[in-house]
Amino acid sequence: MNENKINELFCKENVEKIVVPEIVKVDLLTIIEEKLKKAGFYYRIAYRVKAVDSMVDKLIYKDYRRPGTENEDKKMQDLIGIRIMLYFTDDVDICRNLLDTLFVEPGEWVTTENNEYEFKAMKVNGIFKLPSYLSKAIMNPVLADYVDDTFEVQVRTNSFEGWHEIEHDLRYKGSAFGIGNEALARKMNSILATLELCDDSIVKLLEDLGHQHYKDKKWGDMVRCHYRLKLDNEQMHPEIRKVLDADINLAKVFFKFDRELAIRELWKDTSDKGIGLTVNNIIRVVNQIGPQDERLKEAFAKIDKEYTNDREGNGRRRKFEPFKLLGEYKVFQADTYIETSNLSVQEAFRKAAGYIYSWVRSRFIEVFPTMGEEITPYFASQPGYMVELHYDEEKCYFLETTSHVDSKIASRIWISNAVIKLDEHGLKFTVSNAYAEPKERYRDPENILFSRPNFYGEIADNIGVVDVVRMREEVKHITHANISEMNELIHHKDRAFPVIVFMAEDTEWTDHFDVNYFAYLVGYYAHIHMIDTPEEKKRFALENHLDMEQYKDSITVFYPGNEPMTSYKSDILDTTFEVIKLEQKKYWNENGCRAYRRQLISQIRENNVEGCACH
Repeated sequence: MNENKINELFCKENVEKIVVPEIVKVDLLTIIEEKLKKAGFYYRIAYRVKAVDSMVDKLIYKDYRRPGTENEDKKMQDLIGIRIMLYFTDDVDICRNLLDTLFVEPGEWVTTENNEYEFKAMKVNGIFKLPSYLSKAIMNPVLADYVDDTFEVQVRTNSFEGWHEIEHDLRYKGSAFGIGNEALARKMNSILATLELCDDSIVKLLEDLGHQHYKDKKWGDMVRCHYRLKLDNEQMHPEIRKVLDADINLAKVFFKFDRELAIRELWKDTSDKGIGLTVNNIIRVVNQIGPQDERLKEAFAKIDKEYTNDREGNGRRRKFEPFKLLGEYKVFQADTYIETSNLSVQEAFRKAAGYIYSWVRSRFIEVFPTMGEEITPYFASQPGYMVELHYDEEKCYFLETTSHVDSKIASRIWISNAVIKLDEHGLKFTVSNAYAEPKERYRDPENILFSRPNFYGEIADNIGVVDVVRMREEVKHITHANISEMNELIHHKDRAFPVIVFMAEDTEWTDHFDVNYFAYLVGYYAHIHMIDTPEEKKRFALENHLDMEQYKDSITVFYPGNEPMTSYKSDILDTTFEVIKLEQKKYWNENGCRAYRRQLISQIRENNVEGCACH
């Protein structure tokens, strides 16, 4: 310890002011365990916040931020600790590598340095940045400059769990294995060596057992022994067994396959339910990333067809609960016109009003059973529900204002407003969607809520909505023949939605980005263009002051009233994006093109609702 005076801030009183709320524990464990479960690890997990006395001791011992010391630029990093205990020794490195993909930055790892003369309890400790919304939740009024917004993850095998605590306390905190106790230290090394041998022997035994099952053509048992994942009791399907029985060399591929690749595929799945952990699905996953055998693909097609009927007929009935009106937050807005080039104004009006009314009636008929099948002016309210409709067919005027409770989030309601009216330019169509809830509820400004009402999409699909030009969920390809139309749209004073312009010489990154899927997601509130011809790409780059060495692979966004913003391929490939779904307690980290796509969608949606403060 530094001989200078102890930092007066390093005291019990200040440490006790640090508050780590329960959400940090719940969400961190949920984030990590969801992945561990999806990947099929056999594991146990523990969480702790560093004890007050232990934290005071460490702050004093390390003397963080003291000028001229080795810890001058360091902070304490293990206020929060997660310990993962794994049952198989080769899972330690796999789990460590996968954890590096989960959070916004890879971990900073420290591992045991063993040699042939000494055995120690295997240590694999990593320091990770807390997800930003969790670090914001921690209160640290005095010691923020000395405690980092990180947490420690310790990865262990089940065999060594416990010995770390003993060894740390006796070997480092005390002198039980110091001078004069060499014989006891040697015995401790022997015990640790035995534990390491046990870990290795268990894996070797199961591999040998898996090989015996391979020779006996017991394919399901072979999969269980080789992949060593927490699979359910489902037996191997006869269709799969038939393929493997007919080709033992194919079965050998699955026995020899690198299990880490299969675990990685399970880990990176971001669907809500995940890939079912069965011997059949392990064969399916490995076949997709390995041999891609057509006979197995046909077998899985037959299996999937068997379950088709089981997925049908699950009708849902909404349940509504009363609530009181609260503060309002906008989550979608559109100021457009309805397409009338294919329909008369009267017909387009009736059809659009019909879509909105159908949506209203389907949602509220159980609350307000007096709503008729035909559109008429209507007003009704109940605790937590309200419907107001104005309808004048002759004047082409329709107004919808509704509010209803959220079926999942307590004390939240949704408020929808839509107006169709005839003006000098055509059928004006204005839509606003908002939610209301307690103003004190935590909201992460970097992860806004966004929700487009269903009727807006139905009208856009079946009639058309116009923001200078008709909005479409598809990419518009630009050549010399239509470049002027795109430029007119970009500079049009009445344009309400952004224009996104892609240029790609290297199509590999746009394939990963998936421009068509992007257009499907945002095409009804953003104009998506792809310039295809070299001459027009260069002209566009010059006119908009793009980097002439990078413009050929770029994305430029024109928000109404703002200067264009351009990202080049190097920026896109280097993007990292934290995916945070607070209600579902889901978090994962993405990189590259998909991360940039998520980031761009988030920016477009934020731009759509920005400036809409609560009332």
